[in-house]
This record gives sequence, C-alpha cells and structure tokens, in this order.
Amino acid sequence: MSPTNKNNKRIKIAVIHPECGVSWNGGSQISAYEMAEHLAVHYDVELLCAEKVGTVSVVLPCVPRGRSANWLATSFIGGLFRKMFGYPGMVIEAATSFFPYLFHLLKSKPDVVYPNNDYGGLAIAWVLKRLIGSKILYTERAGLLSDGHVLKRNMKFKPDHLVVFNEDTVKAVNAWYPDQAVSAIPNGVDLSRFSTNGDKFEFSLTGKLVLCVGTLNRKNHKRMELIISAMANVPQASLVLCGDGVDKDYYIALGHELLGEDRFMQMSLTFDEMPKLYRSVDLFTLPSANEPFGRVYLEALASGTPVVAPDDAMRRTIIGDAGIVCDVESCEQYAQALTTALETDWQSKPMVQASKFSWAAVALQYKDVIDEMVN
Repeated sequence: MSPTNKNNKRIKIAVIHPECGVSWNGGSQISAYEMAEHLAVHYDVELLCAEKVGTVSVVLPCVPRGRSANWLATSFIGGLFRKMFGYPGMVIEAATSFFPYLFHLLKSKPDVVYPNNDYGGLAIAWVLKRLIGSKILYTERAGLLSDGHVLKRNMKFKPDHLVVFNEDTVKAVNAWYPDQAVSAIPNGVDLSRFSTNGDKFEFSLTGKLVLCVGTLNRKNHKRMELIISAMANVPQASLVLCGDGVDKDYYIALGHELLGEDRFMQMSLTFDEMPKLYRSVDLFTLPSANEPFGRVYLEALASGTPVVAPDDAMRRTIIGDAGIVCDVESCEQYAQALTTALETDWQSKPMVQASKFSWAAVALQYKDVIDEMVN
C-alpha cells in the first residue's frame, strides 16, 4: 500500500532542479532526476525542471544555469555578472525560476518539497512552507567544504530534515544545530543504466584507455590538469577527457601538448550516452579536490571499470577494493597508481562495490525519512 499523509491521501513530493534535462555536468541534477524516478515508485512525484526528462518531469519557464553559460562567458554584461556574483548562472536561475515554480507549487500543494538547486530551490520551499505548510527535505552536497560555509548558509532556510553524505558531517551538524533533524544517506547509482552490458565506443587512440569526466573549468575543484600531466608518465595508455566548460580549449591544447593527438581526445556526450562511454574504457579517474561524494566513481564501477582517485575517507568508502587511492598532487605517485591499476585484473570487484550503492536501496532510506516527516 502506498504511504499516505494525515488526510489519507497519497503523499505528494515536488523535486526541484531547473537544470535537469538541460545539462548533466553536475551531480545534483543527475541525483534529482534519478531520485525522482525512484521515489515515484512510492509517492506522487513531480520533477520541476526546464526540459522534459524521464516519466515525472513538469517543464516550467525559467533560465537554468546551462542556458546562460555561453552568454555569461562571452558577453560584456555577462562579464559584469561574473565580477558581481561568484556563480552568476545560479543567480539567474534562482531569480527566473522563483515565481513560476512557486505559483505551480501553490496549486499542486505538495506534502514535501525537495529542492536540489541550492538556495534557489530552498527559497521557494521556505516560502511554500510558510504559506501552505509543505515540509522541506534537503540534501547538502557541499558537505563540510570551507568549514561548512555552504551548509551553514543553507541552514538559514530551516529544512525539516537534512540529509548529508557521511557521519562526520552529521556530527558537525549536531554540534552547530542541535535541534536539526539530520541523516547520513549516500548518493546512489542506477544499476539498470550503468552496467557491463551494451555497446561500446571505438577510439582510434594508442594503448589502454583512461577516462576522466568533469566540467572543464580551471577555477573549479576538478583539477583536470593533474590527470593530463600524470598521463604524460603513462606512455602505454591514452586519455579520454569528457566534459565541457569555459576552459575546454585550454585543456585540449594541454592534452595535445603533453600527450599528442594519438593519446588524447576531448569529447562531450549526452546524459544517455554516458553508460556506453564508461564501459568503453579500461580505467576511470577524477583528481578533484574536496569532493563531497563523487557519483561518477559509482557510475564507472557499475560499468565494470576500476577507479583511481584522491586518498580521502569518502573516496575510500566509495571505491573499496575496486580501485586505488593515492596522492594525485604528486605527478609520480598518480602516474604509478594509474599504471598499477591498468595492469591489475579487477575481475568483478567494481560491480560488487557499486551494488552497495544502488538507487533502489538509497531511495528506501529516503522513503523512511519522508514517511517520518509527513506522519
């Protein structure tokens, strides 16, 4: 029997992320989409976004961050926006989505609002809570980065239940906000999408293939230059760099300079093409700093691809014995870890590790939280 609210009606959940369907460069929009699809098994769910995607999406007018990116990067006024705001695309997204999303939700009257686009969605949920009493569920993906700066800012919206990725963050929240309801629930991976079965890409590159996926921006925390430099010391393999961003030309030039055209390529793929890419390579890596979770590692593992990653508690938990963690800031150590991983027979370890984080299991943990919030 489906869960019901105090009025004995099926619980209604509104998931917010305007960028869903527009781009898949960030983990938040992928999580919002996949969570909405899996929660729809248990509840009446709407995913409010700017493009039709999946089975429960509701398209509403706004300017999501992906649609303003080129304008912000190339126009004079966009340059002024970049100087005024740290992330101007998110400011534009929040401003243009506020009233269309709020008016829609005032009509649909969800029991729980689950914003996934940071303060933009939280502001909508905060107003809705005060007008019609909807509860706020929020997942803080920034964790304790910069001493929890983003987390502390978002706590001003007073979510009814906060979800974080690990127990260290739970302890910090309990210390800072003793009355805040908080749970540690990991990100998930859709094992029906990411698997070893299916078509593969054919690459005209030399040797084994190493894949790195992320936004191509020198100012963010992905640090793509580290993998390009390390691969210069792994001559038996080539690098596939998948992603887009304001510094795409810089990274293409650096890859061609250090690796050559026969050992390096950059590509940008759609969301639906990513499973095919993960299973087309021999190894996955992402040298990002302070990654609160890192769902791309799970997607690679579910596709049967082992992982090399920076050495920290979160990534050791995600990767388990299906990869290698190392000091990626040391070019020599990073290159050696890549070499060792390429020479190792990992057998079924990547798939076994990924199965511990299936979205079906993760959604059930969220279901327990939602049922408690509503009833």
